[in-house]
Amino acid sequence: MAFTPSSLLLHQPFKTIYILAALLYNLFLLPLCLLFYLSPTLRQHPSYTYRQAHMVRLLKTYIYHISRIRSHPAWTLAPGSEGQRFTPIPPSDKPIYRGELDDPEIKPARIGGTWYPTVYDPSSPEEKGKKPSTVILHIHFGAFVIGEGRSKDLGYGAHLLTSHTRRSNARVFAVQYRLSSHGARCRFPAPLQDVVTAYAHLLDLGIPATSIVVSGDSAGGNLVIAFLRYISAQQHPAGVSLLPAPAAALLWGPWTNPGAAMRPRRSRTGDQSYYATDFLDDALLEWGVRAYAPPRSGVDPDGAWVSPRDHPFACAGVPLWVQFGSLEVMGGDVVRFAEGMRGVKGNEVELVEVEGAPHDIFLVGRLLGFGDVAEGMAERMGAWLRGKGL
Repeated sequence: MAFTPSSLLLHQPFKTIYILAALLYNLFLLPLCLLFYLSPTLRQHPSYTYRQAHMVRLLKTYIYHISRIRSHPAWTLAPGSEGQRFTPIPPSDKPIYRGELDDPEIKPARIGGTWYPTVYDPSSPEEKGKKPSTVILHIHFGAFVIGEGRSKDLGYGAHLLTSHTRRSNARVFAVQYRLSSHGARCRFPAPLQDVVTAYAHLLDLGIPATSIVVSGDSAGGNLVIAFLRYISAQQHPAGVSLLPAPAAALLWGPWTNPGAAMRPRRSRTGDQSYYATDFLDDALLEWGVRAYAPPRSGVDPDGAWVSPRDHPFACAGVPLWVQFGSLEVMGGDVVRFAEGMRGVKGNEVELVEVEGAPHDIFLVGRLLGFGDVAEGMAERMGAWLRGKGL
């Protein structure tokens, strides 16, 4: 039976009671796990270190419980600890929200974004007279329901991106898009509208599209794919588009088949044996897709805009760098998506498998004990970007 949390857990005092019970239960299990994982043969995978085995389990447990109580960050456009690095962005006044983005209920809204490591200012003395910086527009993880793209979430990932590009003045701009956990008005296409808003903002700053790389991890990778599909779909026969195509796209463990999360795991395609070696939990994935493409909303969870795995398209000449971990539950879907995209004339797809890694080490590599693996992966990404002159 598909996962459906009790509605009682969404309200007090039941939410607090559940949290306390979960804490006590896991504190009881902790010493048992400390002993259990001493043997490599008893870990999720024999290649996992003692630390990796524990951290993967702890993160999976955390994700399960926050999904049960639907815990998500409050929406705010206050600068917070990011200070001047955080930039509020109004919707564009240009006619760039068409087709799938022109929804009678969901309208473009004011959003925000965080610059890494510093704010990009084309008029500053540091930028004047230089070749335009490589700016990486990053779309964060979170099954469309958690995450913010701020420093506490993306600090490590932003470091990986900026430290391995050719240009020393490279920047990352991480979008704080509307989370679908905030209500029906934030379902699809709201997050995709926000990606378009952020991209248009960079163009308005005078950053040429040839210097912009779009990047996304997990659900963020799904949004990058939808963004490229949107650019391609809006392209006129003469090759003119509402928005110019970016220079390249980076997909870190992209979630390419969300619709499958609405079905029991045993009925899904792909190798589900990696569920044990990964930290992703069904509770988060089902919560995410049901919020992003709610039943009776008219949004097809298995359609091309939500689940692109089996819906390849010509991606407007944008080269794709697609990464996945060999031990992640979504790996088979990522490979199937990449192979489908390769089959479309004119597409360039670089598929990178990271041996012995779970999902999204771009985000949690250092936390889980895969820091060296994540750095090596980022070096490969940097070499690929340098080959594109970025």
